[in-house]
Amino acid sequence: MLMISRFAALARSSQAVAALGFLVFTASAFSQFGVSPSQTSNYFDDFRARSSRMQQSGAGVRSGDVVYDYDSGTYIGVEGQEQMRPEDLLRESRQVSQPAVNSGSAAFSARAVGDYTNYSGQYTSPTGYFAPTYTSDPFLAGKRNVKLGPVNVGFGLYQGFEYNSNINRSTNNPVSDIISTTMLNIDANYRISKNNVLSMSTGIGFDHYFSHPELSPYGNGNAVLNVLPGSTIAFDMKAGPLYFTVYDRVSVRPAVNNAFTLNGQSVFGVFTNDFGVVMNYALNSKWSLSLGVNNSMSMAMENRFSQFDRTINSIQGTITYSPHGTWSTGFEFSHSRLEYDQQLLNDGSMKNLGVFFRTNLGKSTYLKVAGGYQNFEFDNPILLAPPAVVDFNTDMEDYYFNLSISNQLNNRFSHALSLGHESALNLTSNFVTASYINYGISMITSRGGRLSLSSYFEDATPSAIYLPPSPFASQGEVRQHGFDVYYSHQITSKIRMGTGYHYGRTDAKAPGNDFDQHAFNVDFNMALTAKSNINFGYRYFTTDTVGIAQDFNQHRLILGFNYNF
Repeated sequence: MLMISRFAALARSSQAVAALGFLVFTASAFSQFGVSPSQTSNYFDDFRARSSRMQQSGAGVRSGDVVYDYDSGTYIGVEGQEQMRPEDLLRESRQVSQPAVNSGSAAFSARAVGDYTNYSGQYTSPTGYFAPTYTSDPFLAGKRNVKLGPVNVGFGLYQGFEYNSNINRSTNNPVSDIISTTMLNIDANYRISKNNVLSMSTGIGFDHYFSHPELSPYGNGNAVLNVLPGSTIAFDMKAGPLYFTVYDRVSVRPAVNNAFTLNGQSVFGVFTNDFGVVMNYALNSKWSLSLGVNNSMSMAMENRFSQFDRTINSIQGTITYSPHGTWSTGFEFSHSRLEYDQQLLNDGSMKNLGVFFRTNLGKSTYLKVAGGYQNFEFDNPILLAPPAVVDFNTDMEDYYFNLSISNQLNNRFSHALSLGHESALNLTSNFVTASYINYGISMITSRGGRLSLSSYFEDATPSAIYLPPSPFASQGEVRQHGFDVYYSHQITSKIRMGTGYHYGRTDAKAPGNDFDQHAFNVDFNMALTAKSNINFGYRYFTTDTVGIAQDFNQHRLILGFNYNF
């Protein structure tokens, strides 16, 4: 199969990727570093949390069983109560709309569509850069342990079957199919010494389309490979005031070549490999320097989308001043060089320079704000055979800012707000500039019950293109807004049910791209044993377009089985 053979060829070109593959088959942000300032900031935040966690004496050892505490609505482990960030508590409400495992919404974020290393959902991803975007053990929260000598390993196996009534998202001729999904989640680490840890985290599997493999989103539907973003093999090392992480991060996942399309043919598979080194240097008790270099190589899984194959080399860093440990401020900067394999989209250089401030407001509120200057410079335009002349040579100078604040009001109520304005890469033009705001609430409503509410608004404008004899023109402003509601109830310690609703509205200047989407879902989970559970889900999507006949409905029935070794 073309997809598998291309993946194998790419894997042979990287020793780290080969090591990841060996570990998987014998036992596989955040992104646009230096391009999107908010993503670069999240990358360093996750690295700092990782370095702190890895330096703890017992870090890397997975704990044992957990039990659900009805009063707090959280899991209690043998080492005490699990602490979760407020934004993590919103995860369930986003299952309806985020294009991850067992989802399928068309609510893509315009500012994230050119990002190959994470799903382009409307919300900031709740997981860190070094962790896959999905886990298969909702009851045990990743707390199972397998000891292979000095290596701590957590395995989670997921097997699901889905009936989809309209896999081609057709208005008049829907095609149904049954899809099998097999996913293996691995979280392994080996503490070589007190200050040296080798670790791997991955979610890897295959989809199989039984009746219509030719209609799979990419590759050969007999075996569609998925390696979830965040699948990483990494080596962490501490040497005096220096802390290093050397990593290789792999993903094989769907991407979209137009943020606002409803056409299923615009979905393509992409292989991405990120290799990098990031370090933090404690200059003294008040000042620290963080630097990261990253090489990101991306290749489409099908030749007809090879115009999106690219390499991004980035260097980014922060200089932080924290005199008392209660707040910190400093400078952030990055520089990236973008190069496409084919001469269609423009190569270019992207620079960001700004300041940031972070602080805890009391014991339950965290504030982070940053702002600065962005400069994108693209190479000379590409000239095709006359009269088809296309000019993407639109440079950019603009400001950026981003703010996030999260608050744990009490042990039952938390909320988080994020907003910003910035530019990022695009696939149908050089870049896209967007202003956005997300707000989410998570509350424990009753014994065992949790209600999550999330909302978003995004105003995005792609950069201009030139199609002679017309002047430079933008593809048009796109405004998107929507919300998600999800209620889950832990009926007993072994049974959990949930239901959710998503509404999304897209208004675009380009004709034929206005639409409303509604999505409903119902989930049922039951623990069979201490290590296994089954889940049943129903999804219904309906899309109403304006001005063109591209409406479609889709019913999805999902039966899944999880086993945690």
